[in-house]
Amino acid sequence: MFLTNGHTTNIHCTHISPTQVEIESPIALEGSRKVKLELNAMHEGKLAHLKAICDPISVVLNEHDLHYIKLNFHNINPKDLDFIEEFVQDHQ
Repeated sequence: MFLTNGHTTNIHCTHISPTQVEIESPIALEGSRKVKLELNAMHEGKLAHLKAICDPISVVLNEHDLHYIKLNFHNINPKDLDFIEEFVQDHQ
């Protein structure tokens, strides 16, 4: 995750849909109005490096002292969105 103030951190994706992603992060958004997100994903042997610009929806400090962050996709490559849609459809 890349914040507009220059901070970066590794994150863990907990949920994903064609419109939103939920992640756990050791740092909060620190005032960032947009977030650049890069995820390494795998589905049925296919690897993808997903990239998106996201709008924050909410941030909550969870029981593991990690920030649970819900984001809407603002800008995402159609190819990456296709990968997500296939993943979600196969896991419903």
